[in-house]
Amino acid sequence: MIQDDNDVLEPPINFSMVDEGIFRSGFPQPPNFPFLKTLQLRSIIYLCPEPYPEENLEFLRSRNIQLFQFGIEGKKEASSSAASSIPKQTILEALKVLIDVRNHPVLIHCKRGKHRTGCLVGVLRKFQNWCLASVFEEYQRFAGAKSRTTDFRFIETFDVVGLRDCLYGIIHHYYRLAYYASKKRRLLLYTQAQDMQTYQHYKP
Repeated sequence: MIQDDNDVLEPPINFSMVDEGIFRSGFPQPPNFPFLKTLQLRSIIYLCPEPYPEENLEFLRSRNIQLFQFGIEGKKEASSSAASSIPKQTILEALKVLIDVRNHPVLIHCKRGKHRTGCLVGVLRKFQNWCLASVFEEYQRFAGAKSRTTDFRFIETFDVVGLRDCLYGIIHHYYRLAYYASKKRRLLLYTQAQDMQTYQHYKP
């Protein structure tokens, strides 16, 4: 990506746009910071247990970007019958952060942007009602030869129904709050208008 003739913006490895306001990549390095500035990020979802480098933290502080860390260990797949090393509860908590538009624009990343990031994006796609074939094709496009059958199984068996019900409950709650706040605001404006009319009527 070229900003002008002398300034080339370099995205992190495996960078891609997932959806409007949602991006994915491998671990951002300092040369990637100018590119990240163009995304106007509000938050980063970091899926590794290692501490975030101080240089990266300084960049986040300078841009007022919030860091959400979900420490998932990166493990090699032992066999096709092995259980997934991705903890469901951790991915569920990360997904709740991901679908909250107040955190957008958001960047998801792990080390290489393949397995842990691929699993989180995969369950997001299930939440978006994608068919499994398309979900797996997207995962494989980033993982390549490193694709893991345990990750496919994790995505396939991940239950998003409970989260969808929870989200609908949150939306209903905020809708009610917004509705009553709107009624209160209209009542306040009406009262102020009545007071002004009374003042105009009795003004000497």
